[in-house]
Amino acid sequence: MLTLSEIVELKSIVKSGADTELHFHDVCPKPFFTLDKTDSEIQKIINTFLSSKKHVAVYSADGLQFTIERDRSC
Repeated sequence: MLTLSEIVELKSIVKSGADTELHFHDVCPKPFFTLDKTDSEIQKIINTFLSSKKHVAVYSADGLQFTIERDRSC
């Protein structure tokens, strides 16, 4: 999982790069994120950031929600 400072950084990058809000939900059993809107460019921004941290996003069918997992290919 990301650190709190990395979550804040990701939220800022999404807001400035895609003009949408990223929300973090710290719940059991697994924290998750939601977006106000999504498209391939927003997902690319998120995926690029997570890749640099050796993580991947696992998106819901509508792309508005995702969890984060460790990138096992590293």
